[in-house]
Amino acid sequence: AVGTNTCNGGLHIIQMNDPLNPVFAGCYSSDGYTHDVQCVLYNGPHESYNGREICFASNEDTITIIDVTDKTNMVQLARESYSGDRYTHQGWLTEDHTHFLFNDELDEYRGVTSKTRTHVFKVTDLNNPVYAGYHDGRTTAIDHNLYVHGDYVYQANYRAGLNVLKIANINSLQFEEVGYFDIYPTSDTSNFNGAWSNYPYFPSGKVVVSGIEQGLFVLRVDLPTNPPVDPPTNPPVDPPTNPPVDPPTNP
Repeated sequence: AVGTNTCNGGLHIIQMNDPLNPVFAGCYSSDGYTHDVQCVLYNGPHESYNGREICFASNEDTITIIDVTDKTNMVQLARESYSGDRYTHQGWLTEDHTHFLFNDELDEYRGVTSKTRTHVFKVTDLNNPVYAGYHDGRTTAIDHNLYVHGDYVYQANYRAGLNVLKIANINSLQFEEVGYFDIYPTSDTSNFNGAWSNYPYFPSGKVVVSGIEQGLFVLRVDLPTNPPVDPPTNPPVDPPTNPPVDPPTNP
């Protein structure tokens, strides 16, 4: 749990080996309030941390990275902010654990940007994350919760509804919007109505979206597929046209 009235609003960890008898396991409170967090068994390029439990916390004005493997001795690895921060809200790792994509819930609302902005930290070095930049989307809506599944980012963007971005090239911050479902079609302005969250991990491929005023939507998202590769168009090579060599005529 995060953002509670325990652990200074930070990570409140519960051991769930016996789900009917949860046990308090530890607190991480050194960086104060955490609004949202993703914790993973790390399997990325910083090899010395592979197999350890690493948390990526959205802490209002920073992304804070914590090694929580030992619940009695959790260690902050890094704490970084970025220009124009207003409310570091929530984020998700790419599946190769090299980048952390996140949203700032108030940068659109307070006029830092006129477009829905997705921020990116490069986290190939967990002790030294680097703010890589951002991608500005199609609408002016506020972004709220995003999740990465494969090469796609599924964003619940308040009045813009569900937006789906393809990660075309994460190193050059190239994203392509491949689909959307607008649950608040009368407006895309930066206000707090419409899509709250989404979940894109069902085996069926269905995506659910929750709307503040609208309720629950169950969506089929038809992602683009790579076009088939055309067969080669070069004509076949003709057999040689030289006449056969006559046998020798000497007796």
